[in-house]
Amino acid sequence: ITSAARQIAQTTNAKGIVCFTLEGSTVLRASQERPTVPILAITPFKETARQLAMSWGVYPDLPRSGAFGFTADDDDFFNVSNPTVDEDDEDFDIVLKNACRAALRKGLVNDPNDLLVVTAGLPFGTPGACNIIRVLPAAGPQCWDGICRVD
Repeated sequence: ITSAARQIAQTTNAKGIVCFTLEGSTVLRASQERPTVPILAITPFKETARQLAMSWGVYPDLPRSGAFGFTADDDDFFNVSNPTVDEDDEDFDIVLKNACRAALRKGLVNDPNDLLVVTAGLPFGTPGACNIIRVLPAAGPQCWDGICRVD
């Protein structure tokens, strides 16, 4: 998946690759591919974010609790071996929209039509289960060509 993400980002002129990760293995594999675009690593664990900050081309993001299907108090944010994940609390489109906002906050995108390549593993919280790759505009998964769909 990470090799495909690099190739897709290059082919579509995407502005970045967004990886959801628990322990950082997906992001490290993506970093080893040396993509020409930055990698936004979204992880619920402070220790993982700190380690990923040392990787090539990686910009870690530590979302607030509950923002990406992860819920934990501050003490549990260090418990990589037993993450607390809300299975049905959030819709995947909302998670993707929050990822787009994180890319905007980090300065990876500056136009609503900028593309992002997103990798994730569903269900969330399953280490090593990277099984999804999506290309979406920075405006969010509901918007293409400046037209946003409202459900």
